[in-house]
Amino acid sequence: MTAGTWALLCEIGFWGWIASAAGFILCCFPARNIMRTGSALGWGGLFLGSYALWIIGMINT
Repeated sequence: MTAGTWALLCEIGFWGWIASAAGFILCCFPARNIMRTGSALGWGGLFLGSYALWIIGMINT
């Protein structure tokens, strides 16, 4: 892959990481002392996947 492709994947991973962190906070904690565990697994997985994509993109750029 070219450096431009890795840079694009790095950008996608970074913004996906930011968006999934916001989605995790907003969707998994609807009220004080309440956590939706099913939703947390999905958002948490997206958070970790986006972070991994961001790091892999930075290593290979």
